[in-house]
Amino acid sequence: MVSLVINGKTREVGAAPGTPLLWVLRDSLRMTGTKFGCGIAQCGACTVHLDGVPVRSCV
Repeated sequence: MVSLVINGKTREVGAAPGTPLLWVLRDSLRMTGTKFGCGIAQCGACTVHLDGVPVRSCV
């Protein structure tokens, strides 16, 4: 289990090591606002803020 704080709420997620954050958000937590685009962190569709810093979540 992995513990994440998302939008101020702590969430426990069972995800395989190496699973991109994008798929944890979309599949495990059903947070579908983050989109899949290119899959290689180039297009920006998967961008999320991690501690206030924009990062690509698909890799």
